[in-house]
Order: sequence, then structure tokens, then C-alpha cells
Amino acid sequence: MIPNSNCKLKKCSSSCISSDNNLGESECKCSTSETVSGSDLKSCADRLSGETSETSGEIEEKSDQVQGITQDISTSTVNSDFDDCPCSINLESAHNNELDADMEADNVSAQLDLDASGSDSELSDSSSECNGDLQDSLNSSLPNSPLSESQKKRKGDAHDEDGPCKKMNVDACASHVEKSKLPRNIIPSKDNPPPEMVEWLSTFQKWSNAERMLAIDQLVTSCEPTQVRYMMQLIEPQLQRDFISLLPKELALYVLSFLEPRDLLRAAQTCRNWRFLAEDNLLWREKCLEAGIEPEPAQIMSKRSRHRIGNNSNSPWKTAFIKQHTVEMNWRLRPIREPRVLKGHDDHVITCLQFSESRIVSGSDDNTLKVWSVTSGKCLRTLIGHTGGVWSSQMSGTTIISGSTDRTLKVWNAESGHCLHTLYGHTSTVRCMHLHGNIVVSGSRDATLRVWQVDTGECLHVLVGHLAAVRCVQYDGKLVVSGAYDHMVKVWNPEREECLHTLQGHTNRVYSLQFDGKHVVSGSLDTSIRVWEVESGACRHTLMGHQSLTSGMELRNNILVSGNADSTVKVWDILTGHCLQTLSGPNKHQSAVTCLQFNCRFVITSSDDGTVKLWDVRTGEFIRNLVALESGGSGGVVWRIRANNTKLVCAVGSRNGTEETKLLVLDFDFEST
Repeated sequence: MIPNSNCKLKKCSSSCISSDNNLGESECKCSTSETVSGSDLKSCADRLSGETSETSGEIEEKSDQVQGITQDISTSTVNSDFDDCPCSINLESAHNNELDADMEADNVSAQLDLDASGSDSELSDSSSECNGDLQDSLNSSLPNSPLSESQKKRKGDAHDEDGPCKKMNVDACASHVEKSKLPRNIIPSKDNPPPEMVEWLSTFQKWSNAERMLAIDQLVTSCEPTQVRYMMQLIEPQLQRDFISLLPKELALYVLSFLEPRDLLRAAQTCRNWRFLAEDNLLWREKCLEAGIEPEPAQIMSKRSRHRIGNNSNSPWKTAFIKQHTVEMNWRLRPIREPRVLKGHDDHVITCLQFSESRIVSGSDDNTLKVWSVTSGKCLRTLIGHTGGVWSSQMSGTTIISGSTDRTLKVWNAESGHCLHTLYGHTSTVRCMHLHGNIVVSGSRDATLRVWQVDTGECLHVLVGHLAAVRCVQYDGKLVVSGAYDHMVKVWNPEREECLHTLQGHTNRVYSLQFDGKHVVSGSLDTSIRVWEVESGACRHTLMGHQSLTSGMELRNNILVSGNADSTVKVWDILTGHCLQTLSGPNKHQSAVTCLQFNCRFVITSSDDGTVKLWDVRTGEFIRNLVALESGGSGGVVWRIRANNTKLVCAVGSRNGTEETKLLVLDFDFEST
């Protein structure tokens, strides 16, 4: 650019202050004290503006050329290995191209300096400022050109605003390239999590509970089903707690006491600690008492001796319960083993039957009694001495007492078979008796009762008051209760030989009695069963429902089971007088019920139809037939039954010779195979 010689502006040695508000006169106050008119200043500024426009056009043209060169350089130097580098160019090529760009920029800058030097000195400050702005514009298109200090400063500030890539020098870029060559973790791990995760977890821990809940809710919502399932796998174990092991032993046992025995056995299989608690002896003792189970004394002593020598075996109460459960399943479900058959008494009727753990005693109208071994089934002794049929008997330990139509009672030693005493006094058949301790009370068809001392054979008391044959008697050690054919039930004080109460109400013969110390229950041919209060002698309930003679009854814990000649069996609550169950239906007996036994689980009944049936005492449901004689219905009869927890003894025969007289022994104490 050539300076215009017509410009009247002079160089000022110091800064001038002029007013640009108006284009009128303006004074330049400088060291020369020369006055410049406003019109001259205006015309000079217009010429300078035109010249500046021409210079700007040239600069833009040069800038376009430099940008094209830079673009070619950038395109030719792209390297795929530096994808992660913000610079995205090859460093060596970029350096060479930077030199070329610097040279080009130097030419442009030199030209600009030349043009600027030709201008008048008065416009040096204004031109410098304008050229500086133009130079900055040029340099912005040439990022790697050499700059002046002020330009570098302004350029540096601009780089800070534009982004990190413009600010990074060659060494930093090289360092980034080296890092980008390192292998990346495809699958993150706990030891090397993504940096963002660490920051997120730190933020999560600072949140409140409500904020965390919201974050979790949003997180679950955004997860895929597979990720939700993975969450469940992680969360479920956190919610599982062995609370039994964490509790004190006393509280843990209290919790376990609410479980059924079957559930306790399952709990014992969970872990060692649970097994230790689930086999607690006192815990199983409670379960046994609830079920009415008493372990055998020998079994308890055996377990105690094992514990003393350090054997960590099951508790004796648990062993007793498991054994009872096995036996119960044998009664209910498992195939019945072939019974042991004890033959004797020829074709006579077995009139009475007694059963202990090791012995069976049968009395017959053939005037004899036989003592049998339960285990071997052999006849150990035949007790001979009566001159008439034996119609009643009692047994305690090794002592056997029998009553006969010969009007006597005899006391026998079961071991030796010897008759220890013959008790005389009755004037007719001894039809019934009841043994308690060392005292036996007998009832006779002579309408009297006699109280005997067994070990001496002495008659202690005679109770007189009935008007007909005494058919049944009960004795609890304090009071005697008797039922007779005179329709009466009497309560006696044997010591004073005094009748305390005469219980009147039946209209026919009394055939059966039960007495628990508080209540008297009587069964009669008038089809009714009456419940009496022994203290006052008042009749509390009259149990109606049977249609014929009540031939047998059993009373346990206020529950009465009655068997009747109408072929039905009923279960009663004597406190309320309600009938709880009637054991009938399609599987009921087809003839009169002759005898029954029951416990807290089962009712066992026998009948003239030749069958022995098992019933559930709680539900009244028929379970199955335990015995079914082939001659049943044609003369075969089950006269008597006696049972304990594991065995059943049945006295069978017939009145017409169709069934041989014998005893059947069924054993339910066996392990399942």
C-alpha cells in the first residue's frame, strides 16, 4: 500500500486527543502545536478505509489459499491408529506442514508490514490496530503459524475457549498416543471398574434414603430382564437369615416347640446347628407327652449309658416318638404280617382274656386257664383246678386271679402254675371282678360283692344291697361301683361296707361300667348310656343313640367309646354329652360288637361277624380290617380282643364248629422294608 501524499495529518510525538462525536473542527494537541481541520481528517479516513478494504480482500484470498493447503495436509496425514487422539493427525507430517504454513504466513505478514510502512506516520496506531485485527483473523485460519506475543496471548485464550485439542502441545499428544496403544478392558471387574462407576457410587453413598430408593427404582426400570434376574440372585441371599441359629438356645427351642414332629425331623436335616436343637431331649419329651407316648424304662437307661460314654445318639424321647410313628404306620398302612396262631381249649369258648407285655392268659368254659408266651407263642402253663367254667379273670405281674361257675376265686402263680389260694364265700357264679393293687373285688350272681386280699386270700368285706345278679364292677382303690340286673348302679365305701349312692334311672339290666374316680358311666339293655357324678350321685347326661344292648365300653380322658349289639360304635364326650363320632357306614360291622379297645389314635372293634376293624378315633373313619375270618358270617366269631401299642390278641372260634378255637397274635412292631 502506497501512502497518499495529499494527507495533511502529521505525525504526533505524543498521543492526541480528538473528538469523534462531530465531524467539525478538531484540534490535535501535541508537541508541534499544529492545527488540523476536521474536513481534512474526514477525507483522509475515507481514503484509508478504502485502502484497508483492498488489503482485506487480498488477505482473505491468501487465507483461503492457506486453508486449502491445511485441509490437504490434514487429509493426507490422518492415521487410524490415532482415533482416540483429539488432534487426529500424524505428528511428523503436521510438523512439516506447520513449517510450510509458517512460511506462507510470513509472506502475508511481510506484505502487510510493507503496506503498513508506506502509510503516513499519523495513521500508524490506527493501522496497526486494524492490521492486528486482520492478522488475528488470518492466524485463526492458520493454527500453527508463528505469532507475536500479543497474538499468542489472544490465540491462547481463544484456544482455551475452543477446546482441549487446540490447547494440547506435541508432547501431550504424543503421550496420549502412547496411552491409546495400551489394551482396553473389554469386561470390567471389581478390581478395575470403569472410572464413571466409582464416581457414581460415591455420589450414591452421599444421597439420602429417599434419593437412593428413587435411584434404585429408576435403575431397575431401565434394566433388561436378564439384568433383573441377576439382581434377584444377588439380593435373595442377603434376605436369608438363619434366625434359629442367631437366637439364644431357649428362644430357639421355644420356636421349634410349635412345629409338628414331622417338621422337626425335617428341620434336623437343615444343618448341624439345627440338628443339635431339633434333637433336644426336653423338646421331644413334650412331643411324646402330647401324643401320649411313654418310652420304655429300659430304653431310657440304655440311652443314658450311651451318653455317659460319649455317644451322641438321639434322645430317648425322640427315639420313642419315631418308634411310635413307625408302629402307627404299620397299624394304618403297611401290609399285615401273618399272625401267630395259638391253639388250645379245643372247641370250647374263650370267655375271658388277659394280656401283658410277655404273657397272654385265656380262660375258657372248659374249666381251665392257659398261660402263653407272647414271643414264642407256646403254651407255658395250663392252670387246672376249677370245677366249672371260668367266666372272669384278672392279672397283675405274675399273679393271676380267676372266677368260675364253681362259685370260687383262685389265685395262681403264672411262673409255676401253682394255685396259691382258693377264695370261698360266694354262693353262685363269680361273674365279674376287678383287681387294684393287692385287693380284688368280685361280683356274683348271688347279688353280693366281696372284697379280698390277694396275698392272704382273706375276705375283707362283703357288700350287700343289690336285688339281682351283679354283672359288672369297678374299683379304684377307694370306692367300689357295681352294676346289676336289678337296673341299679351302686357306689360303695368298701371299708365301711356302706352304699353311698344308688344310681337309679336305667329301665333294664346294667351290663357294663366305667369309672375314672369322678364319673360313673353305665350301659344298659335299655339302649341308653348314663353319665353319673360320683360325689352327688346325680345323672349328668343320658347318651342316646344306640338301638340295643351296650356290650362293652372304654373310658379315657373324658372320651368314651361304646360298642353295641346294633353293630355300631360311638365316640362320646362325657363332659358335654355329645356324640363325637359314629363308627358305621359301608364298612361297619354286620353283627353285634363283642369287644373293643382304644387309645388316643385308634379304635379296635371285634364282632360276631368274624372281623376285627381299625378306626380313626378323631375322624371316625374306617381304616381297614385287621382280621377277617373265612368263616365270618357263617358262624366264625371274634369273642375277645386285647391290645397294647404294638400287638393285638384276638380270641376266635365258633358255636357251630365252623371255626377252630384259637388265639391270633398280630405284631405291628417291625421296620418297613
